[in-house]
Amino acid sequence: MKKNTFLICNFLLALILSSCQKVWETAPATEARIVWLHRFEYTNVNPKYDQDAIRQKIADAIDAAADANFNAILFQVRGNGDAYYQPGLEPWGQHLTGELGKDPGWDPLAFAIQRAHKRGLELHAWLNTFPVWRGVEPPKITSPPSPYLKHPEWLVCDSSGAPMPLSSHYVSFSPGIPDVHQYISAIVMDILRRYNVDGIHFDYIRYPEGAVPHGYSHDAISVKRFNDPNENPLRLDWSDWQREQLNHFISLIYNQINDFKPEVKLSAAVIGSYTRGGWNAYNAVYQDGRRWAELGKIDFLTPMIYTSRKHYSQPFTEISAEWHDLHRHDRHIFPGIGSFRFTGRNALLQWDETNHQINELRQNAIPGMVFFDASSLENHWIELREKFFSHPAKIPAMPWKQIAPSEKAENIKIQAAETGWTLSWNAPVKAHRIIIYLSPATPMNETIGANIWAILNGDSQNFHFEKIPHPGYLSISTVNAAWEESAKSEALRIDNVTLRNLANQANREKSNKALPL
Repeated sequence: MKKNTFLICNFLLALILSSCQKVWETAPATEARIVWLHRFEYTNVNPKYDQDAIRQKIADAIDAAADANFNAILFQVRGNGDAYYQPGLEPWGQHLTGELGKDPGWDPLAFAIQRAHKRGLELHAWLNTFPVWRGVEPPKITSPPSPYLKHPEWLVCDSSGAPMPLSSHYVSFSPGIPDVHQYISAIVMDILRRYNVDGIHFDYIRYPEGAVPHGYSHDAISVKRFNDPNENPLRLDWSDWQREQLNHFISLIYNQINDFKPEVKLSAAVIGSYTRGGWNAYNAVYQDGRRWAELGKIDFLTPMIYTSRKHYSQPFTEISAEWHDLHRHDRHIFPGIGSFRFTGRNALLQWDETNHQINELRQNAIPGMVFFDASSLENHWIELREKFFSHPAKIPAMPWKQIAPSEKAENIKIQAAETGWTLSWNAPVKAHRIIIYLSPATPMNETIGANIWAILNGDSQNFHFEKIPHPGYLSISTVNAAWEESAKSEALRIDNVTLRNLANQANREKSNKALPL
């Protein structure tokens, strides 16, 4: 009987360990975990237009993402020809104060960068690319002026040459006008000169909805260029010529960023379906993200899939796999999960759909995801951390960016502090992030997310802790802005006995110093 009991206990223990190992291994060490934070949600506060409340809303979203082990924020700074940062070329955004062009007295982008970097998150400045106004009435006169008023000759036009009418949706500049490319480029470069952003993220980098039935954009400049053999030397048809305008635009921006600040990533939110169905990127709005990857002019794409796994024509997992299959050009694909559709009062499906989508992306070896939006995660941050993101993760490396490697951390030390202990090191100057590993065994398995204890901002010099998650082998590495990792430091064995000895030694030294001479 005792023998049978012993065998049963061993069998149950093996099952438990096997289950734990499975959970351990499904938390990858490398995975992009990103969230969109748009202007409507961080300015949606009570009382309305209260600047302290807006500031707190941004801080809360960033802190929640960091606590849930996300690693990047896409923070909206341009909606429709306006600025949610200290204006350079365009007026202050009206959703901050209720009035276009009114100074709120602080800088949301500068604040968000500081907060995100303090918490070890990347912050990418998100711009709606071609929209220049939204509303049934034209913008008021401001300084600087709205681009809608300053350059009406650049507006998208229909097949008869009439500009897009004002409406409750966006009115856009035409992607077929070179001066528009230069204008948006100037906005991007202004941001890069004045702010320490980790990336530029484009949304609405396409022709407007209804481009095919309305004939967008038959503005005079685009039509003239299309018919000019020097501007259309390959005699492309209208659809291909318009796609080529977007290709030229993305190439221009990528090259300028790469020349000025190669460490800055360029990404784009693209229509969820590449060619499937009536609403797709390639045919409906002349957007060819695949071509941008082929040209090497994008660092990652975020297809806004936003459908369920059982959608009748564009099922989430299938569409994600199709994008991943297109990914043969050393550029990353991080599918957009429409978490806003699966939460709140008007949810189309239960939140559990989001959980399944995360699992299936991992099963298909897709190394990242982006959630729209931060507000939809407000009641789920803790659940996401506990179920899926229980440990920090590195963003997938981007070796094509050709950034100098970061150096190895040296002189790793653990010292007793007033409360707990402090891990310190000599940090290299060029480090983008510090990775602290704690592995139960050596050599360490780098693919297991549970072996990552913490990821810190690159200028961090120490890490304070009050207890260790488990005994093991501690080592430190650094990554550059392209997330290419340095060699790891020598592993230090750390356990509770070691820490008690350090504390006792520190107490003895303190007592000796206190003795009278």
